[in-house]
Amino acid sequence: MSCDIGRELKRLRKDRELTQKDLAARVDGGLDYTYIGKIERGEQLPSLKMLMGLSVALGVPVSHFFQEESPATNSSLRMADSDVKSMELHKELRQLHPDDIPLVVDIVRVLNRHRKAERKRAYQPATEALPLAAEDGPSYRKF
Repeated sequence: MSCDIGRELKRLRKDRELTQKDLAARVDGGLDYTYIGKIERGEQLPSLKMLMGLSVALGVPVSHFFQEESPATNSSLRMADSDVKSMELHKELRQLHPDDIPLVVDIVRVLNRHRKAERKRAYQPATEALPLAAEDGPSYRKF
């Protein structure tokens, strides 16, 4: 199993054109790049926590390392960028100090109101933007 995980780790890393040092720098909490080499050579079996960090850094689900499928099928398992960003957000939220939660909730509410207002403006029909004949419009001087 360690060989399979190591081989897949190396394949994913090379697909993304990352060196072992690059990948180590992307892993949350830091990691020595030589540890990645040991995993890739099958000398070391990573812990689940380490595998989770590597999966986030590579943009794949952890289950990706345990599936025996063809590379063509494996490409469909890559996480969408939004999934990776969502995982990053959840990780940061778990580390948030409880005193900061009300502020974060307020920020999210403001962002949601802003997006809602943008959508409203984007879908506003052109007829609503122009005054109709029966509406109050610009005043004209009478002579």
